[in-house]
Parts: sequence; structure tokens; C-alpha cells
Amino acid sequence: MAALIHLLFYSLMSVAGGDWVGNGGNVISCGDSLRLLDYYEAEEQRGIALDLGNDSMSFQQKVYYVLHRLENVNPTRAKMYKKWFHTFDAETQWFFIGKFLPIRDSGVVIIPEVCNIQQIAIQRPTALIMPGDQRYVIDVRLFERLSEADKAGLILHELIYREAIESGFTSSPGVRYFNQVVSSSLMKNFDSRMMLDLVRTAGLKHVDYHGYAVGLEAAQYHEDGNLKTAMVWSGELHGQNIKGKYVNFHPNGKIESFLYTSVDNYVFTFNGQSLPISHDGPLSRTLLLKFHPNGNLMSGSVKSKTPFILNGKTVLLSNLNGAVTFCPDGQLHTGIIESPEYSGPVPSKPEEMFPHHGSSQ
Repeated sequence: MAALIHLLFYSLMSVAGGDWVGNGGNVISCGDSLRLLDYYEAEEQRGIALDLGNDSMSFQQKVYYVLHRLENVNPTRAKMYKKWFHTFDAETQWFFIGKFLPIRDSGVVIIPEVCNIQQIAIQRPTALIMPGDQRYVIDVRLFERLSEADKAGLILHELIYREAIESGFTSSPGVRYFNQVVSSSLMKNFDSRMMLDLVRTAGLKHVDYHGYAVGLEAAQYHEDGNLKTAMVWSGELHGQNIKGKYVNFHPNGKIESFLYTSVDNYVFTFNGQSLPISHDGPLSRTLLLKFHPNGNLMSGSVKSKTPFILNGKTVLLSNLNGAVTFCPDGQLHTGIIESPEYSGPVPSKPEEMFPHHGSSQ
């Protein structure tokens, strides 16, 4: 038994002192008081009011409380964290013998002279999890001394840092700040723009923005800070999947334009009728879809002689100068139409297309 304990001790020392810049989930110890560093920093240094549910909730319930609230404004990230939390215990090595070697990833933190920082957890990057290793290693002696809220906060910290590791983080200040805000009452009033600002401040790489999960690695921004250009990770526009599209946004968050090809087979619905968005020719090519600030289609390419209902009559619709265009209310603006009554570009006056019976010709 003594040999086993001895082996466990040195095994843990070697894990904690590995050849990577890992994350040290930290606590601050002041006499008999022990607090998660993230939450101490939030309340004592930043004036952020924490809200992890009522005091009767277990730490597991508090984790879900925070993630359910996050899901209202950032569902993609919340679902990812919930998935990781589901396997958290199975991926964790809880130890009570030995200690961590220090990992200097906390950044600048000011604490009272009578207090000290203790490391409570480390996390291995996925690439360095060897057979028999666990992703998370936690000092159960310190963990059991934390409040239920701080236990939940530590787990949230590790979930956030798991994402951050994949984004190339080498220190934890951004992780701690993100944890502080998502664990606070501030989240009750968060919207897409506020979430975008938080993610950018923390240094994370994706966010849900007005209903679209977008990557921010090559993002561009309007002068007011709203998102201008980004890659869509997942999302639908008028029922069409636009995953993988590099999208431009209007300042109000609506999609302004993106490039597509005929293989996308988009079909948009306008005023109750379906309109295939494609082009003529055997080869795929890149085309531009543009949208009005209210979200309705502004312009796109259609196949030649696509059936289209116009003013209650079926006509054949073709592109004019490579595209058809629509007004903000969804009405056809430009294109070429063919019908028994009229053939040619869409005229400015509807009566020119379908003159009343008996009118002079």
C-alpha cells in the first residue's frame, strides 16, 4: 500500500510538471477561507455580481443553471459545454495525496498579503492525453472545501478552458473573465452584440450572432463594433443551410450577402412561392446572393425561364444582367419575363405587363 501511495505521489508530480503550458484552476486561500480565484476576482476586484442560482442547489445544478442561461444568447457554446460536462467526472482524476507543481498562467492578480494562491486543477490538452491519463486532474482536498457555487465555478472554468486550449490559449485571464461574466446576473440582459463583445474580449474564436454560429478568426467589423464579415459555422437563412459560407452582415445583424454555387441548390420562398436560386450552364460557378436589411432577398441568379407567379399570373422569369432583383417587400424589381401578354424586362408599371381586357393597345 505504501508503495502504491508513493507511486501515485510521484505520478501526480510528473503530471503537474509536464512539458506544456497547462491551465491551473486556482483558488485563493485566506486563513480558513477558500475561494475560486475567478469569483474572488469578480466580486472583490471587478464588482461583478455572481448569480449561480439559489443556495439550496448542488454544484451540478448550478453548472446547468449557468449553461441554460448562456443557451439563451449563445446556444452553440452552451450545448458544447453541456456535452463536455456530461463526461466531466469520467474524464477527471481526483487525488488526495501529493501536490501540483505551480503553473504560472494566472497573469497579474492582486491579493491580500495574508492570502496565497493555490492550484486546485490542471487540464491536459487533447494531444497530450496518453493511454491511462485523464483530461482533468483535481485536488479533492481543496475541492471539498469550496462552496457549491465555487465548485460549479471551477468546473465552468475547466469547460471554458477546454475550448480555450483548442484556440491556442497559454494563460487564463481571458478564461477567468469569461467565467465571471457568464456566471453573473449580467447575463440576464445579454444580447448578440454583448455576447460578441464578451467573446472578443476573452479572446475566444466563435459566437452565436443573430441566430448564426460564426467563427471570428478572420472576422471584420463595422465602425460601431457590430460584426461585418465572418464564416458561418452553422445556421439557416430562409430555411436554407448556409454552413461554411463567408458572410457579410448589415449593421443590424441581418445577412447582407454571401457567395454560393449552383450545387447549393437554394430555394427561397417569396410571398408564398418557391424560387430556385441557380444559374444556367453545366459547370458550377461562384455567384453572389444579396439581401435587404429586413432580411428579404435583394438579388440572385435564377435558371432561365423559371416559372414565377407575378401579379396573379404565371410567367417565365430569367436573369437580367446575370441576376433578378427584388424590392424590400419581396416584389420583383428587375429581370426578364415571358408571358402571352408581355415579354421583356420587368417594366416600372405593372399595367404595362398585363393590360386590362379591352384597353387600347
